[in-house]
Amino acid sequence: MTFVQERPAQSSLAMRHLKAARAPRLILLISLFAASLVGFAHAQQTATIAREGEPLLGEVGGARLGQLALGGRFQAGTSRAGYTQITLEGWIFKPSTGAARKDGHTLAVRRAPVENLRDAPNGKTLAQLVQGFLLDEVDHRGQWLKVRRLVWVKSDGLQLPGQVVAAAPPAAPDGRAAPSPPPAAPNGRAAPAPPPAATVPDTTPADPRRAVVRRRMNLYRAPDSAAVGQLEAGTPVRITERAGPWVRIETQAWVRENEIRPSDNSILTGLTASELRGAPDEFKGKLLRWTIQFLSLQTADELRPDFQPGQKYILARGPAPEYAFVYVIVPADKLLDVQKIEPLASITVVARVVNGRSTYLANPILELVELP
Repeated sequence: MTFVQERPAQSSLAMRHLKAARAPRLILLISLFAASLVGFAHAQQTATIAREGEPLLGEVGGARLGQLALGGRFQAGTSRAGYTQITLEGWIFKPSTGAARKDGHTLAVRRAPVENLRDAPNGKTLAQLVQGFLLDEVDHRGQWLKVRRLVWVKSDGLQLPGQVVAAAPPAAPDGRAAPSPPPAAPNGRAAPAPPPAATVPDTTPADPRRAVVRRRMNLYRAPDSAAVGQLEAGTPVRITERAGPWVRIETQAWVRENEIRPSDNSILTGLTASELRGAPDEFKGKLLRWTIQFLSLQTADELRPDFQPGQKYILARGPAPEYAFVYVIVPADKLLDVQKIEPLASITVVARVVNGRSTYLANPILELVELP
């Protein structure tokens, strides 16, 4: 005969109490997890720039470090004191930057006064960044760098996904919005129709590059230089660059063919300092015509490896309207003419490219050939 110990069966009621005690804990954990997901999604939402020229700051209440273009889209983060932090990300021309180890960043904008940040190499402008703006490189493609940095903008200058316009009323069969029926008066009769609504003006932002001449004005080859022509009031123009209170413009017009002649193909015109820095070997030894602002006549020392010690050179800014630093070596036979130039005067020179990028500051180095 075999004996076994009999165990009392566990009460099903006790099991139900145990499950019931665990249920609130499980619900609490699920709620906390869902709330964290909602907070993360809110912090990572994409914001659209709602105003043209919206200022961007390095910190709340800090100095203005640039401006944002209307319609740009960036990842939005936390908000504080009326400002929202966004992740500024885009592409910048590599020759316009330089290495910088400051505040945890690795790059700085070197071009003055501003450089464009674009949505793709040579793409649409997202922002304009001032000289010295700090960045971090995240990718590169040829002469273009993909960069990133956290900045602050005013919260009311952003449009978030949840900010939507109220839905329009249902459309009538002909495609137009169906009018709402007039409300009934207390006596049961139809109330008088309300007055027609005021026409809503078109708020579509205008292209900031398009402009019209206000009154007859002078044209200049460079800021603060001598006038070279005039434009009549009402003439449409297109703004291509800005430099302080000055803008560079383009316009279209007709002239008689016998009033013009082919340009001198041996002298490059319209070449920018950025293009020269971007391809220094391509332009080395070629002639160009630039309008520059004379700053001073300098003497090279042993700290400048791109010059012979004692060599005379012009320190200038240009070509207009870039205002980057330019060095122009002065041959001995032209030294007397250069010594007569007043500081800050605008001069047009024909010069030969010696080096598109100087050793330390990546500034163009030219040799003076002709001084009108």
